[in-house]
Amino acid sequence: MIDSDVFDFVERCRKHTATAPLLSDLLGTVTKLGFEHLILSGVPLGGQKLAPMVELNGGPAGWFERYVEAEHAAVDGVCIYSAKTLKPFLWSDVPAKWSGTEASRRVAGEATEFGIWSGFAVPMLSVHHWQSVLSFASSQKTCKLSAREQVQLVTMAVYAGMTIQSFSNDAEDGEGPLTEREKEVLLWAAAGKTSSETSQILGLTERTVKWHATRAREAFGVATTTQAVVEAVRRRLIHP
Repeated sequence: MIDSDVFDFVERCRKHTATAPLLSDLLGTVTKLGFEHLILSGVPLGGQKLAPMVELNGGPAGWFERYVEAEHAAVDGVCIYSAKTLKPFLWSDVPAKWSGTEASRRVAGEATEFGIWSGFAVPMLSVHHWQSVLSFASSQKTCKLSAREQVQLVTMAVYAGMTIQSFSNDAEDGEGPLTEREKEVLLWAAAGKTSSETSQILGLTERTVKWHATRAREAFGVATTTQAVVEAVRRRLIHP
């Protein structure tokens, strides 16, 4: 791949207004580096489910369904490592602590049934998730990329992520994921107030405060109110 291919993709990103054309464009471009599949999603943590966090899915038919059904994200070394680093990496470079477990090796073995043997992952910060990753997959048994090619992939991944973010921002110009009352409850939780204290401040029953906190957790797909607070801050929905 030559640099002009990357620059042309970046320029086209400015014109994309939907995920399907963006996915098709990115897949068509990265095939020049030997990648047939890709996925862009949030990295699930703390019991989060992967499926609602996926923003671009260009995987082989059937693999994503199996991956989700078997809850592979919880044991897949590539997925686990994507939450622990912001440095792009070859799948083969995931430390053995995570890639060498029996469960992780089983995931990798199942992936080969769908023609996935190697890949390159680009973790990214995200305002919608704890962290996101764009993972490129190849049918080649060994993924060989020069330093320049890795930079090219990172550049395209970052611009694809920014484009997806712009779609989300446009959608959220209307009704957001939280009500004003849910934001208030999270703000007081961020200030260290208990449900009882928040109920007195807002003039609500403690049961009602807890209900709003539950709704906020459900909106973000997280397990705790603290996680909901962090997510709301990351999305710039509240400003403690």
